Amino acid sequence: MSTRACYTFTDSQGAFHVYKHHDGYPYAGGVHKGKAYAGGGLVWINDAKEFAWDFPRFEADDFAASFVVANKNGGGGCRLINKANPWDFSIDSEYWYKVKVAVPALDVWVDVYRVDWWGDEPKNELIMGGALSELLTSERARKEVA
Repeated sequence: MSTRACYTFTDSQGAFHVYKHHDGYPYAGGVHKGKAYAGGGLVWINDAKEFAWDFPRFEADDFAASFVVANKNGGGGCRLINKANPWDFSIDSEYWYKVKVAVPALDVWVDVYRVDWWGDEPKNELIMGGALSELLTSERARKEVA
């Protein structure tokens, strides 16, 4: 079973949606067989920075494309959504990440929602929000304690 998620990148020019079929939970990390690993939506967003404009420049369409480049490893697993609302494409997503430039423009701001898009009215519950670097730091620390 995959944990599906949608990612929306926004700026003054509009919103650009991306769907990722697996590992959409916010963060997972640790050590497995002596090797450190990290994954999840916050990590996937961070991986996109390598391919995007350097801050303070942020363009939502560029960052969305960078997210796809950083996360695509074969057909279908990571793709652009050509719909006004991500739930029109992926009703079975469990998480929704809304990404925009942080102020000051030294990072991206991420709001993470647990979603239930089944039925007539989409339900979105904000579970965390903040600068990406701060969210990753707190999630890594939380996992180390657990």
